[in-house]
Amino acid sequence: CLYLNIWVPTKTRLRHGRGLNFGNNDYFQDDDDFQRQHQSKGGLAMLVWIYGGGFMSGTSTLDVYNAEILAAVGNVIVASMQYRVGAFGFFYL
Repeated sequence: CLYLNIWVPTKTRLRHGRGLNFGNNDYFQDDDDFQRQHQSKGGLAMLVWIYGGGFMSGTSTLDVYNAEILAAVGNVIVASMQYRVGAFGFFYL
């Protein structure tokens, strides 16, 4: 693997759309409630994600693949790896 991206659970902060209504979602609360609800009682689960593309094209660094929210909401550690693709990608090493 050439690059390893790792996301760990943190409080999700909205970058845009202040005042959005997420319905009956208790996730967006103050820091004290967040800490109380998300304290780990042991180890965290780890999700390893390998992007597809049939070894022809693709990248794990696209914004659509950012796992920051998944790590925070799911209370998991997310890792994704970047690898070489294409006909000569593996020969470059």
